[in-house]
Amino acid sequence: MNFQILPNRFKTIGLILFIIGFVIPLILAFTSGFSEPYTSNETSRLSEKVIDSSLSKWLDILTIVGMLIYMLSKEKVEDDYIIKLRLESYQIATILCLIVIIILHIINNEMMFNVSDFIYAFIILYLITFYLKKKVIV
Repeated sequence: MNFQILPNRFKTIGLILFIIGFVIPLILAFTSGFSEPYTSNETSRLSEKVIDSSLSKWLDILTIVGMLIYMLSKEKVEDDYIIKLRLESYQIATILCLIVIIILHIINNEMMFNVSDFIYAFIILYLITFYLKKKVIV
């Protein structure tokens, strides 16, 4: 089963989209800390203090799309072994995310999360496990 629908050149496009969607709120939040260092509202996200919620939502979507494009792009050398590593990485990331969700629900079932938090966690876990499997075994 082959899920790589994008050629290798899309890895750079996905990385650029991820950096744009991740760095803009980070820079804005960092610079707002210099202008208003002691004003804090702990009920809202740091990026929503600086930029409005609709722009924050679009930047979250841009970050997720960038990571998905990177994740679904082929490697320079794509063979059956890389496909096997991808499948194992998907399985490990899925199992780890489900375990974390269950543990967090057991600890405190009133804890509130955004769906994007779990999507970030899944994609980042996948990328880490795929990278480690590829580097350790190859």
